[in-house]
Amino acid sequence: MIFIIPLLFGALGAAVGAVAGAFTTHAAGEKDRQAAKHHRQVANELTDKYTNLEKKYYEFADESKRQINDLTRQHALDEVEKDCLRLAVRLQQNLITLMWEIDRESTADALNRFQTAVEQTNQVLYQLKEELIIVPDDYYTRLLKAIEATKQINAVKPNDVENKTILSVLSVDLGIISTKTCVSREPNNVVFIPANVKQISFEQIRGGLFEPKATDPLMDLWMEHQGSGYAVGQLAADFGANLCVGQSKLESALIKVLASAAYFKLKDEISVVIGLPFFSLKEFELDKAQLISMIASPHLITFRGESVYLNITKVCVMPEGYGSLLWTEAQPKKARGSPDFTKIPVAIFDIGHQNINMVIVDNFRFVKDASKSEYFGMNQLYELVAAGIDGADSQSLGLISAVNKPRGERFYLPKGASKPTNLDDFLPNFTEMFSREICRRVLALLPERVTDVIITGGGGEFFWDDVQRLLKEARINSYLAAPSRQANALGQYIYGEAKLSAAIRAAG
Repeated sequence: MIFIIPLLFGALGAAVGAVAGAFTTHAAGEKDRQAAKHHRQVANELTDKYTNLEKKYYEFADESKRQINDLTRQHALDEVEKDCLRLAVRLQQNLITLMWEIDRESTADALNRFQTAVEQTNQVLYQLKEELIIVPDDYYTRLLKAIEATKQINAVKPNDVENKTILSVLSVDLGIISTKTCVSREPNNVVFIPANVKQISFEQIRGGLFEPKATDPLMDLWMEHQGSGYAVGQLAADFGANLCVGQSKLESALIKVLASAAYFKLKDEISVVIGLPFFSLKEFELDKAQLISMIASPHLITFRGESVYLNITKVCVMPEGYGSLLWTEAQPKKARGSPDFTKIPVAIFDIGHQNINMVIVDNFRFVKDASKSEYFGMNQLYELVAAGIDGADSQSLGLISAVNKPRGERFYLPKGASKPTNLDDFLPNFTEMFSREICRRVLALLPERVTDVIITGGGGEFFWDDVQRLLKEARINSYLAAPSRQANALGQYIYGEAKLSAAIRAAG
Protein backbone atom coordinates (compact mmCIF):
# COMPACT_ATOMS: atom_id res chain seq x y z
CA MET A 1 0.00 0.00 0.00
CA ILE A 2 2.87 2.37 0.88
CA PHE A 3 4.32 1.92 -2.65
CA ILE A 4 1.00 2.22 -4.53
CA ILE A 5 -0.03 5.51 -2.96
CA PRO A 6 2.87 7.57 -4.52
CA LEU A 7 1.83 6.25 -7.99
CA LEU A 8 -1.68 7.41 -7.32
CA PHE A 9 -0.38 10.79 -6.28
CA GLY A 10 1.64 10.97 -9.57
CA ALA A 11 -1.39 10.12 -11.68
CA LEU A 12 -3.46 12.62 -9.80
CA GLY A 13 -0.86 15.33 -10.45
CA ALA A 14 -0.80 14.54 -14.18
CA ALA A 15 -4.58 14.72 -14.33
CA VAL A 16 -4.60 18.05 -12.62
CA GLY A 17 -2.05 19.38 -15.17
CA ALA A 18 -4.10 18.07 -18.09
CA VAL A 19 -7.22 19.70 -16.79
CA ALA A 20 -5.38 22.95 -16.36
CA GLY A 21 -4.03 22.76 -19.93
CA ALA A 22 -7.43 21.99 -21.34
CA PHE A 23 -8.96 24.91 -19.56
CA THR A 24 -6.24 27.22 -20.90
CA THR A 25 -6.63 26.05 -24.55
CA HIS A 26 -10.35 26.39 -24.34
CA ALA A 27 -10.06 29.88 -22.93
CA ALA A 28 -7.54 30.94 -25.64
CA GLY A 29 -9.81 29.58 -28.34
CA GLU A 30 -12.77 31.46 -27.14
CA LYS A 31 -10.60 34.34 -26.08
CA ASP A 32 -12.36 34.44 -22.83
CA ARG A 33 -9.61 35.47 -20.47
CA GLN A 34 -11.88 35.70 -17.51
CA ALA A 35 -12.89 32.13 -17.90
CA ALA A 36 -9.28 31.07 -18.33
CA LYS A 37 -8.31 32.93 -15.20
CA HIS A 38 -11.02 31.14 -13.28
CA HIS A 39 -9.86 27.80 -14.64
CA ARG A 40 -6.28 28.53 -13.65
CA GLN A 41 -7.38 29.35 -10.11
CA VAL A 42 -9.19 26.01 -9.92
CA ALA A 43 -6.11 24.24 -11.26
CA ASN A 44 -3.85 26.00 -8.76
CA GLU A 45 -6.14 25.03 -5.90
CA LEU A 46 -6.09 21.40 -7.03
CA THR A 47 -2.29 21.54 -7.26
CA ASP A 48 -1.99 22.99 -3.74
CA LYS A 49 -4.34 20.37 -2.34
CA TYR A 50 -2.37 17.67 -4.09
CA THR A 51 0.90 19.03 -2.60
CA ASN A 52 -0.58 19.15 0.92
CA LEU A 53 -2.01 15.67 0.58
CA GLU A 54 1.33 14.30 -0.59
CA LYS A 55 3.09 16.01 2.33
CA LYS A 56 0.66 14.49 4.84
CA TYR A 57 1.09 11.09 3.25
CA TYR A 58 4.85 11.13 3.75
CA GLU A 59 4.38 12.38 7.32
CA PHE A 60 2.01 9.47 8.03
CA ALA A 61 4.41 7.06 6.35
CA ASP A 62 7.31 8.23 8.52
CA GLU A 63 5.18 7.96 11.71
CA SER A 64 4.03 4.49 10.69
CA LYS A 65 7.63 3.33 10.17
CA ARG A 66 8.61 4.77 13.59
CA GLN A 67 5.72 3.01 15.32
CA ILE A 68 6.59 -0.26 13.60
CA ASN A 69 10.21 0.09 14.74
CA ASP A 70 9.10 0.92 18.30
CA LEU A 71 6.75 -2.08 18.41
CA THR A 72 9.48 -4.35 17.07
CA ARG A 73 11.89 -3.08 19.70
CA GLN A 74 9.30 -3.43 22.50
CA HIS A 75 8.46 -6.94 21.39
CA ALA A 76 12.12 -7.86 21.58
CA LEU A 77 12.39 -6.32 25.05
CA ASP A 78 9.28 -8.19 26.17
CA GLU A 79 10.79 -11.46 25.04
CA VAL A 80 14.02 -10.68 26.93
CA GLU A 81 12.02 -9.83 30.07
CA LYS A 82 10.05 -13.05 29.74
CA ASP A 83 13.30 -14.99 29.50
CA CYS A 84 14.59 -13.25 32.63
CA LEU A 85 11.37 -14.00 34.50
CA ARG A 86 11.59 -17.65 33.44
CA LEU A 87 15.15 -17.72 34.75
CA ALA A 88 14.09 -16.13 38.06
CA VAL A 89 11.30 -18.68 38.45
CA ARG A 90 13.72 -21.54 37.79
CA LEU A 91 16.17 -20.11 40.31
CA GLN A 92 13.44 -19.71 42.90
CA GLN A 93 12.31 -23.27 42.29
CA ASN A 94 15.88 -24.33 42.84
CA LEU A 95 15.82 -22.48 46.18
CA ILE A 96 12.68 -24.35 47.20
CA THR A 97 14.28 -27.68 46.25
CA LEU A 98 17.36 -26.82 48.28
CA MET A 99 15.21 -25.85 51.27
CA TRP A 100 13.45 -29.24 51.08
CA GLU A 101 16.86 -30.89 50.98
CA ILE A 102 18.01 -28.89 54.00
CA ASP A 103 14.84 -29.86 55.88
CA ARG A 104 15.36 -33.54 55.10
CA GLU A 105 19.05 -33.57 55.99
CA SER A 106 20.91 -30.43 56.93
CA THR A 107 24.48 -30.29 55.64
CA ALA A 108 27.04 -27.53 55.23
CA ASP A 109 27.21 -28.29 51.48
CA ALA A 110 23.45 -27.81 51.10
CA LEU A 111 23.68 -24.50 52.97
CA ASN A 112 26.49 -23.27 50.68
CA ARG A 113 24.51 -24.18 47.58
CA PHE A 114 21.47 -22.43 49.03
CA GLN A 115 23.47 -19.26 49.68
CA THR A 116 24.86 -19.29 46.11
CA ALA A 117 21.38 -19.80 44.65
CA VAL A 118 20.01 -16.86 46.67
CA GLU A 119 22.79 -14.59 45.35
CA GLN A 120 22.17 -15.64 41.72
CA THR A 121 18.43 -15.16 42.06
CA ASN A 122 18.91 -11.69 43.53
CA GLN A 123 21.13 -10.67 40.60
CA VAL A 124 18.29 -11.47 38.18
CA LEU A 125 15.66 -9.81 40.37
CA TYR A 126 17.83 -6.69 40.59
CA GLN A 127 17.97 -6.41 36.79
CA LEU A 128 14.19 -6.77 36.68
CA LYS A 129 13.83 -4.14 39.41
CA GLU A 130 11.93 -6.63 41.55
CA GLU A 131 12.15 -7.11 45.33
CA LEU A 132 15.17 -9.13 46.39
CA ILE A 133 15.11 -12.28 48.55
CA ILE A 134 16.19 -11.22 52.02
CA VAL A 135 17.93 -13.77 54.26
CA PRO A 136 18.74 -12.68 57.87
CA ASP A 137 22.44 -12.05 58.47
CA ASP A 138 22.76 -14.77 61.11
CA TYR A 139 20.63 -17.38 59.32
CA TYR A 140 23.55 -19.39 57.99
CA THR A 141 25.61 -19.30 61.19
CA ARG A 142 22.64 -20.29 63.35
CA LEU A 143 21.71 -23.12 61.02
CA LEU A 144 25.27 -24.39 61.02
CA LYS A 145 25.16 -24.39 64.82
CA ALA A 146 21.88 -26.33 64.70
CA ILE A 147 23.48 -28.88 62.34
CA GLU A 148 26.39 -29.29 64.73
CA ALA A 149 24.02 -29.61 67.71
CA THR A 150 22.04 -32.34 65.95
CA LYS A 151 25.26 -34.20 65.20
CA GLN A 152 26.21 -34.06 68.86
CA ILE A 153 22.83 -35.43 69.92
CA ASN A 154 23.23 -38.45 67.67
CA ALA A 155 26.99 -38.77 68.08
CA VAL A 156 26.67 -41.60 70.58
CA LYS A 157 24.94 -44.74 69.36
CA PRO A 158 22.66 -46.61 71.81
CA ASN A 159 24.86 -49.71 71.63
CA ASP A 160 28.16 -47.87 71.87
CA VAL A 161 30.18 -49.69 74.52
CA GLU A 162 33.61 -48.59 73.31
CA ASN A 163 34.14 -46.80 76.59
CA LYS A 164 32.45 -48.08 79.72
CA THR A 165 32.18 -44.56 81.13
CA ILE A 166 29.42 -43.84 78.61
CA LEU A 167 27.25 -46.42 80.37
CA SER A 168 27.60 -44.60 83.72
CA VAL A 169 25.16 -41.79 82.96
CA LEU A 170 22.20 -41.46 85.31
CA SER A 171 19.26 -39.28 84.26
CA VAL A 172 16.95 -38.08 87.03
CA ASP A 173 13.71 -36.19 86.36
CA LEU A 174 12.57 -34.89 89.76
CA GLY A 175 8.80 -35.08 89.55
CA ILE A 176 6.53 -34.24 92.47
CA ILE A 177 4.62 -37.52 92.08
CA SER A 178 7.45 -39.71 90.88
CA THR A 179 11.14 -39.60 90.09
CA LYS A 180 11.64 -40.70 86.48
CA THR A 181 15.10 -42.15 86.11
CA CYS A 182 17.01 -44.13 83.48
CA VAL A 183 20.47 -45.30 82.43
CA SER A 184 19.71 -45.87 78.73
CA ARG A 185 17.73 -44.52 75.77
CA GLU A 186 15.15 -47.29 75.97
CA PRO A 187 11.72 -45.85 76.99
CA ASN A 188 10.64 -49.15 78.54
CA ASN A 189 13.63 -49.00 80.89
CA VAL A 190 12.64 -45.68 82.47
CA VAL A 191 11.79 -46.38 86.12
CA PHE A 192 9.07 -44.48 88.01
CA ILE A 193 9.91 -44.21 91.72
CA PRO A 194 7.21 -42.54 93.86
CA ALA A 195 8.65 -39.24 95.08
CA ASN A 196 7.84 -39.86 98.75
CA VAL A 197 10.89 -39.81 101.08
CA LYS A 198 10.79 -40.57 104.80
CA GLN A 199 13.73 -40.14 107.15
CA ILE A 200 13.82 -42.91 109.74
CA SER A 201 16.13 -43.75 112.56
CA PHE A 202 19.39 -45.53 112.01
CA GLU A 203 18.37 -48.02 114.70
CA GLN A 204 15.21 -49.00 112.83
CA ILE A 205 17.24 -50.09 109.83
CA ARG A 206 19.88 -51.84 111.92
CA GLY A 207 17.13 -53.57 113.88
CA GLY A 208 16.02 -55.47 110.82
CA LEU A 209 12.82 -53.52 110.08
CA PHE A 210 13.27 -54.00 106.35
CA GLU A 211 13.79 -57.13 104.32
CA PRO A 212 17.00 -56.90 102.21
CA LYS A 213 15.86 -59.42 99.63
CA ALA A 214 12.35 -58.19 98.86
CA THR A 215 10.70 -59.55 95.73
CA ASP A 216 10.01 -56.12 94.20
CA PRO A 217 12.85 -53.65 94.89
CA LEU A 218 10.69 -50.67 93.87
CA MET A 219 8.26 -51.49 96.66
CA ASP A 220 11.03 -51.72 99.28
CA LEU A 221 13.61 -48.99 98.72
CA TRP A 222 15.59 -48.06 101.81
CA MET A 223 19.11 -46.86 102.45
CA GLU A 224 21.58 -45.42 104.97
CA HIS A 225 23.50 -42.21 104.33
CA GLN A 226 25.65 -40.18 106.72
CA GLY A 227 24.19 -41.79 109.84
CA SER A 228 20.51 -41.48 108.84
CA GLY A 229 18.08 -43.96 107.42
CA TYR A 230 15.67 -43.24 104.58
CA ALA A 231 12.65 -44.99 103.11
CA VAL A 232 12.01 -44.05 99.48
CA GLY A 233 9.01 -44.41 97.19
CA GLN A 234 6.04 -46.58 98.06
CA LEU A 235 7.72 -47.72 101.27
CA ALA A 236 7.97 -44.09 102.42
CA ALA A 237 4.30 -43.55 101.53
CA ASP A 238 3.42 -46.56 103.65
CA PHE A 239 5.20 -44.80 106.53
CA GLY A 240 3.04 -41.71 105.98
CA ALA A 241 5.36 -39.56 103.88
CA ASN A 242 3.60 -37.03 101.64
CA LEU A 243 4.62 -35.84 98.19
CA CYS A 244 6.03 -32.52 99.45
CA VAL A 245 3.73 -30.47 97.25
CA GLY A 246 4.72 -26.80 97.39
CA GLN A 247 8.27 -27.49 98.53
CA SER A 248 11.44 -26.87 96.53
CA LYS A 249 12.64 -29.73 94.36
CA LEU A 250 15.98 -29.44 96.13
CA GLU A 251 14.34 -31.11 99.12
CA SER A 252 15.50 -34.75 99.27
CA ALA A 253 17.02 -34.43 95.77
CA LEU A 254 20.26 -36.05 96.91
CA ILE A 255 18.47 -39.04 98.48
CA LYS A 256 16.42 -39.55 95.29
CA VAL A 257 19.56 -39.43 93.13
CA LEU A 258 21.45 -41.90 95.36
CA ALA A 259 18.47 -44.26 95.56
CA SER A 260 18.11 -44.17 91.76
CA ALA A 261 21.80 -44.88 91.20
CA ALA A 262 21.78 -47.74 93.70
CA TYR A 263 18.60 -49.21 92.22
CA PHE A 264 20.37 -49.46 88.84
CA LYS A 265 23.40 -50.98 90.63
CA LEU A 266 25.70 -48.17 89.55
CA LYS A 267 28.94 -47.74 91.41
CA ASP A 268 32.28 -45.95 91.33
CA GLU A 269 32.40 -42.93 88.97
CA ILE A 270 29.14 -41.79 87.39
CA SER A 271 27.67 -38.66 85.81
CA VAL A 272 24.23 -37.31 86.67
CA VAL A 273 21.91 -35.23 84.49
CA ILE A 274 19.03 -33.65 86.37
CA GLY A 275 16.34 -31.06 85.70
CA LEU A 276 15.01 -28.00 87.58
CA PRO A 277 12.11 -25.64 86.83
CA PHE A 278 13.13 -22.34 85.22
CA PHE A 279 11.30 -19.53 87.02
CA SER A 280 14.02 -16.96 86.35
CA LEU A 281 17.68 -17.02 85.37
CA LYS A 282 18.81 -15.82 88.80
CA GLU A 283 16.73 -18.41 90.72
CA PHE A 284 17.74 -21.19 88.34
CA GLU A 285 21.46 -20.44 88.65
CA LEU A 286 21.26 -20.31 92.46
CA ASP A 287 19.36 -23.62 92.67
CA LYS A 288 21.69 -25.15 90.10
CA ALA A 289 24.80 -24.22 92.09
CA GLN A 290 23.25 -25.58 95.29
CA LEU A 291 22.19 -28.82 93.60
CA ILE A 292 25.63 -29.42 92.08
CA SER A 293 27.43 -28.78 95.37
CA MET A 294 25.02 -31.19 97.08
CA ILE A 295 25.36 -34.06 94.56
CA ALA A 296 28.84 -33.80 93.00
CA SER A 297 31.09 -35.63 95.46
CA PRO A 298 31.94 -39.13 96.68
CA HIS A 299 29.13 -40.90 98.59
CA LEU A 300 29.21 -44.06 100.66
CA ILE A 301 25.77 -45.52 101.26
CA THR A 302 24.22 -48.75 102.44
CA PHE A 303 21.46 -49.67 100.02
CA ARG A 304 19.14 -52.45 101.15
CA GLY A 305 21.86 -53.76 103.43
CA GLU A 306 24.74 -53.64 100.93
CA SER A 307 27.56 -51.06 100.85
CA VAL A 308 27.75 -48.96 97.68
CA TYR A 309 30.45 -46.43 96.76
CA LEU A 310 29.48 -43.71 94.31
CA ASN A 311 31.71 -40.90 93.05
CA ILE A 312 29.51 -38.43 91.18
CA THR A 313 32.14 -36.56 89.16
CA LYS A 314 29.88 -34.59 86.83
CA VAL A 315 26.43 -33.03 87.35
CA CYS A 316 24.56 -31.39 84.47
CA VAL A 317 21.48 -29.36 85.38
CA MET A 318 18.93 -28.65 82.64
CA PRO A 319 15.72 -26.60 82.56
CA GLU A 320 12.75 -28.94 82.92
CA GLY A 321 11.23 -29.59 79.50
CA TYR A 322 14.43 -29.21 77.48
CA GLY A 323 15.05 -32.94 77.61
CA SER A 324 11.79 -33.56 75.73
CA LEU A 325 13.09 -31.50 72.81
CA LEU A 326 16.34 -33.47 72.72
CA TRP A 327 14.43 -36.75 72.85
CA THR A 328 12.06 -35.67 70.05
CA GLU A 329 14.90 -34.59 67.76
CA ALA A 330 16.91 -37.76 68.44
CA GLN A 331 14.12 -39.95 67.06
CA PRO A 332 14.15 -41.40 63.51
CA LYS A 333 12.75 -39.25 60.70
CA LYS A 334 9.42 -37.81 61.72
CA ALA A 335 6.20 -37.88 59.73
CA ARG A 336 5.95 -35.65 56.69
CA GLY A 337 4.92 -32.15 57.65
CA SER A 338 6.46 -32.36 61.11
CA PRO A 339 8.92 -29.47 61.52
CA ASP A 340 12.60 -29.64 62.31
CA PHE A 341 12.64 -28.09 65.78
CA THR A 342 16.35 -27.30 65.52
CA LYS A 343 15.64 -24.65 62.88
CA ILE A 344 12.58 -22.81 64.18
CA PRO A 345 11.53 -21.08 67.40
CA VAL A 346 9.66 -23.63 69.52
CA ALA A 347 8.16 -23.65 73.01
CA ILE A 348 8.27 -26.77 75.19
CA PHE A 349 5.51 -26.87 77.80
CA ASP A 350 6.15 -29.37 80.56
CA ILE A 351 2.87 -29.72 82.46
CA GLY A 352 3.74 -31.33 85.75
CA HIS A 353 2.20 -31.87 89.16
CA GLN A 354 2.61 -28.31 90.47
CA ASN A 355 4.26 -26.33 87.62
CA ILE A 356 3.83 -25.42 83.99
CA ASN A 357 7.40 -25.07 82.75
CA MET A 358 7.91 -23.21 79.46
CA VAL A 359 11.26 -23.45 77.70
CA ILE A 360 11.80 -21.37 74.54
CA VAL A 361 14.38 -22.67 72.07
CA ASP A 362 15.18 -20.76 68.86
CA ASN A 363 17.33 -22.53 66.25
CA PHE A 364 18.37 -24.91 69.02
CA ARG A 365 19.49 -22.01 71.21
CA PHE A 366 18.00 -21.79 74.70
CA VAL A 367 16.29 -18.39 75.08
CA LYS A 368 16.71 -17.60 78.78
CA ASP A 369 14.84 -14.30 78.82
CA ALA A 370 11.65 -15.76 77.31
CA SER A 371 11.58 -19.03 79.29
CA LYS A 372 9.64 -19.20 82.56
CA SER A 373 7.52 -21.37 84.86
CA GLU A 374 4.22 -20.94 86.69
CA TYR A 375 2.77 -22.57 89.78
CA PHE A 376 -0.15 -24.42 88.22
CA GLY A 377 -0.44 -28.11 87.57
CA MET A 378 -2.11 -31.44 88.13
CA ASN A 379 -2.13 -31.07 91.92
CA GLN A 380 -4.99 -28.59 91.67
CA LEU A 381 -7.02 -31.15 89.71
CA TYR A 382 -6.32 -33.79 92.37
CA GLU A 383 -7.38 -31.34 95.08
CA LEU A 384 -10.63 -30.63 93.24
CA VAL A 385 -11.34 -34.35 92.84
CA ALA A 386 -10.50 -35.11 96.49
CA ALA A 387 -12.74 -32.29 97.73
CA GLY A 388 -15.81 -34.13 96.40
CA ILE A 389 -15.00 -37.48 98.02
CA ASP A 390 -15.32 -38.11 101.75
CA GLY A 391 -12.05 -39.17 103.28
CA ALA A 392 -10.02 -38.57 100.10
CA ASP A 393 -6.44 -37.26 100.21
CA SER A 394 -5.24 -35.26 97.19
CA GLN A 395 -1.70 -36.58 97.75
CA SER A 396 -2.77 -40.21 97.92
CA LEU A 397 -0.94 -42.35 95.37
CA GLY A 398 -4.13 -44.41 95.06
CA LEU A 399 -6.20 -41.35 94.08
CA ILE A 400 -3.54 -40.14 91.63
CA SER A 401 -3.36 -43.59 90.06
CA ALA A 402 -7.15 -43.79 89.72
CA VAL A 403 -7.37 -40.37 88.03
CA ASN A 404 -4.80 -41.40 85.42
CA LYS A 405 -6.44 -44.69 84.51
CA PRO A 406 -8.47 -45.10 81.28
CA ARG A 407 -12.16 -44.22 81.23
CA GLY A 408 -14.20 -47.02 82.77
CA GLU A 409 -11.45 -48.00 85.21
CA ARG A 410 -11.33 -44.85 87.36
CA PHE A 411 -12.50 -46.16 90.71
CA TYR A 412 -11.08 -44.83 93.97
CA LEU A 413 -11.67 -46.31 97.42
CA PRO A 414 -10.48 -43.99 100.23
CA LYS A 415 -9.18 -45.55 103.38
CA GLY A 416 -12.11 -46.62 105.58
CA ALA A 417 -14.74 -46.23 102.84
CA SER A 418 -17.12 -49.09 102.06
CA LYS A 419 -17.75 -48.29 98.42
CA PRO A 420 -15.44 -46.96 95.68
CA THR A 421 -16.21 -43.73 93.87
CA ASN A 422 -16.48 -43.77 90.08
CA LEU A 423 -14.41 -40.75 89.04
CA ASP A 424 -15.92 -40.84 85.54
CA ASP A 425 -19.06 -39.29 87.03
CA PHE A 426 -17.39 -35.88 87.31
CA LEU A 427 -13.78 -36.10 86.08
CA PRO A 428 -14.54 -35.30 82.37
CA ASN A 429 -16.03 -31.92 83.36
CA PHE A 430 -13.01 -31.12 85.52
CA THR A 431 -10.70 -32.16 82.69
CA GLU A 432 -12.40 -29.82 80.21
CA MET A 433 -12.24 -26.94 82.68
CA PHE A 434 -8.55 -27.50 83.46
CA SER A 435 -7.70 -27.90 79.76
CA ARG A 436 -9.13 -24.47 79.03
CA GLU A 437 -7.20 -22.95 81.93
CA ILE A 438 -3.97 -24.61 80.77
CA CYS A 439 -4.47 -23.29 77.22
CA ARG A 440 -5.19 -19.82 78.57
CA ARG A 441 -1.92 -19.88 80.49
CA VAL A 442 0.00 -21.36 77.56
CA LEU A 443 -1.20 -18.61 75.22
CA ALA A 444 -0.45 -15.94 77.84
CA LEU A 445 3.13 -17.21 78.24
CA LEU A 446 3.79 -17.87 74.55
CA PRO A 447 5.84 -15.20 72.68
CA GLU A 448 4.15 -13.89 69.52
CA ARG A 449 6.86 -15.20 67.20
CA VAL A 450 6.41 -18.80 68.39
CA THR A 451 3.66 -20.83 66.71
CA ASP A 452 4.94 -24.36 67.37
CA VAL A 453 4.81 -26.00 70.79
CA ILE A 454 5.79 -29.39 72.20
CA ILE A 455 3.58 -30.61 75.03
CA THR A 456 5.19 -32.98 77.51
CA GLY A 457 4.97 -34.26 81.08
CA GLY A 458 2.29 -36.26 82.87
CA GLY A 459 -0.17 -33.37 82.69
CA GLY A 460 0.60 -32.86 79.01
CA GLU A 461 -0.34 -36.46 78.26
CA PHE A 462 -3.44 -36.34 80.48
CA PHE A 463 -4.89 -33.15 78.94
CA TRP A 464 -3.56 -33.71 75.40
CA ASP A 465 -6.84 -34.35 73.55
CA ASP A 466 -8.51 -31.16 74.80
CA VAL A 467 -5.34 -29.03 74.76
CA GLN A 468 -4.52 -29.99 71.17
CA ARG A 469 -8.01 -29.04 70.02
CA LEU A 470 -8.01 -25.71 71.87
CA LEU A 471 -4.54 -24.74 70.63
CA LYS A 472 -5.56 -25.61 67.06
CA GLU A 473 -8.42 -23.12 67.39
CA ALA A 474 -5.81 -20.50 68.31
CA ARG A 475 -3.75 -21.41 65.19
CA ILE A 476 -0.96 -22.92 67.29
CA ASN A 477 0.74 -26.08 66.02
CA SER A 478 1.10 -28.54 68.90
CA TYR A 479 2.99 -31.84 69.17
CA LEU A 480 2.96 -34.36 72.01
CA ALA A 481 6.32 -35.75 73.12
CA ALA A 482 6.17 -39.53 73.02
CA PRO A 483 6.33 -41.12 75.49
CA SER A 484 5.32 -37.94 77.28
CA ARG A 485 6.03 -38.96 80.87
CA GLN A 486 9.45 -40.43 80.07
CA ALA A 487 10.60 -37.89 77.43
CA ASN A 488 12.43 -35.53 79.82
CA ALA A 489 14.42 -38.32 81.47
CA LEU A 490 15.30 -39.85 78.08
CA GLY A 491 16.39 -36.51 76.61
CA GLN A 492 18.49 -35.76 79.68
CA TYR A 493 20.22 -39.12 79.28
CA ILE A 494 21.00 -38.36 75.61
CA TYR A 495 22.47 -35.01 76.67
CA GLY A 496 24.66 -36.75 79.27
CA GLU A 497 25.80 -39.30 76.66
CA ALA A 498 26.76 -36.56 74.23
CA LYS A 499 28.66 -34.61 76.90
CA LEU A 500 30.63 -37.64 78.01
CA SER A 501 31.36 -38.71 74.46
CA ALA A 502 32.68 -35.22 73.59
CA ALA A 503 34.85 -35.21 76.71
CA ILE A 504 36.27 -38.63 75.83
CA ARG A 505 37.06 -37.59 72.25
CA ALA A 506 38.74 -34.39 73.48
CA ALA A 507 40.82 -36.33 75.98
CA GLY A 508 41.81 -38.89 73.34
